[in-house]
Amino acid sequence: MTPHLLARSWRLARVASAALALTAAALTVSGSATSGSTGSLGTPLAGVTSTSAAVSTGTPCLSATSAGRVRADSDLDGVDPNTLTLAETEQAEARLATRARQRGIDVGRRALPKTKVDVYVHVITKDNGKGGVSKSRIKKQIAVLNKAYAGKTSGSSTKTGFSFKLKATDKTKSSDWYDWANPEDDPSDDVEAKTALHRGGLDDLNLYLTSLDDGLLGYATFPFDTTLAQDGVVVLSSTLPGGDADGYDRGDTTTHEVGHWLGLYHTFQNGCRSPGDKVDDTAYQADGDNVFSCSSKLDTCRQTGKDPVHNFMSYGDDACLNRFTQGQAARMASVWATYRAPGAGS
Repeated sequence: MTPHLLARSWRLARVASAALALTAAALTVSGSATSGSTGSLGTPLAGVTSTSAAVSTGTPCLSATSAGRVRADSDLDGVDPNTLTLAETEQAEARLATRARQRGIDVGRRALPKTKVDVYVHVITKDNGKGGVSKSRIKKQIAVLNKAYAGKTSGSSTKTGFSFKLKATDKTKSSDWYDWANPEDDPSDDVEAKTALHRGGLDDLNLYLTSLDDGLLGYATFPFDTTLAQDGVVVLSSTLPGGDADGYDRGDTTTHEVGHWLGLYHTFQNGCRSPGDKVDDTAYQADGDNVFSCSSKLDTCRQTGKDPVHNFMSYGDDACLNRFTQGQAARMASVWATYRAPGAGS
C-alpha cells in the first residue's frame, strides 16, 4: 500500500450487457430511510456482490466498493488498488470529523459558497509525442466540469458552488509514464510523475491525462488521505470529450473523479447497509451489477428511494449520469473548507 490512500475512483465501466438488462422486478425490495443518516464512514465491502439485496444476473460482479472506473473487458484481477479497509475508512471519517469540528464546520450541512478551482493539466504522451490530447479537447473537458458542477446537466441536479478554470497545461514525453501502471501493482508511475509534475496547493486540481494500464478509466485522491505531491486526478485521455472510449467519451469520468477529489463516495458505498455514502439525500443502492444499469425503475435496497442511477457518483456510462444532490454539494463544500480551502492545511 502506498503511503497515501488513493480515492480509488476506479469508476467501473461496463458495456451494455446483461448488467444493463436487469429488471426492476428482480431487484425491488421495500423499506424506508435514505443513506448516510447515521453511523460512521461507509465502509468498503470485500465481496463483489451486495450482501443486503438479492442481486444476481448470471454475470461476474466487479468490486463496487473502490472509488474508480475500469473497462468491462479488462482483466479485473488486482484492478482495485489500495482498497480501504474498515479500519482505514473509520479512521478517515474520524479525522474528517475531528478536523471539521476544530474549524467549526458541520460536515454535510455547510452553505454552498462560490469556489473557483484552478486546474493544472498534465498531458503525458509517448516518447515520439503520440497519444496526446489537443487543447480544444482539454477546454471542452473544463466546460463539461463546469456544466456538471453548476447543476446545468439536468433539471434534477444541484448547483454545487464549484467552478473550474484552466490555469496551465504542460506536456511530457515519456512512454514509461504514458503506460501508467495500476498503482496497486506498481506505484512508481503515480509517485514519479506526480512528484515531478504537480503544481499549486491542495486547493488546485492537478489533472493527469495518460494511457492507463489494466483498462482503468480514472482514479483520484480523497482530500483526507493524500499528500500534496501525490494529490490529484488521473484520467484515461480517451475519456475526454471527442475521445474513443466508447460510452465513456463525454468527459464524465473526470466529473466523477473530481467528485472523489472533493470528498464524495460512490452512491453505492457500503451497499444497502448504514451509513451508505454519508449523504442523506442519496438513496441506498446495492453494490452488485445493478450499479451499471441506467434503469430509473431499479430499487435494490429496502430503504426508501429508487437507485440513484443518474448520479455522477454511480457507475453508469456518460450518457446516463447527469446530477449531483444538495447533500452531495453540501458535503463537498464542508470537506473543501476542512481540507482544501487556502489555510485549511495549516
